[in-house]
Amino acid sequence: MQNYHEAPESIEARAIMRLVALGTTTLEGARKLIAIPKRQEQVLRLFVAVSGKEGSSIGYAIAFRRKVMAEFEKLVAENPFSDSIPV
Repeated sequence: MQNYHEAPESIEARAIMRLVALGTTTLEGARKLIAIPKRQEQVLRLFVAVSGKEGSSIGYAIAFRRKVMAEFEKLVAENPFSDSIPV
């Protein structure tokens, strides 16, 4: 059940964890869904640095993906069945 005061990154992390629990993806696949590939993140950060205010939404998106990953990793650590979930 969704808590209406729950942070968006927590909601997304739980939704992705459900995909893992249903066997739709693996833990590693889920991490790839969440993460921005290193090279692309570097390019995006450079764009944000040179574009000023116009790049702020991209900066927020990068920060959001990192928050989703942190929330997802918390869910993995809290899951008592994480040993049986495919990596």
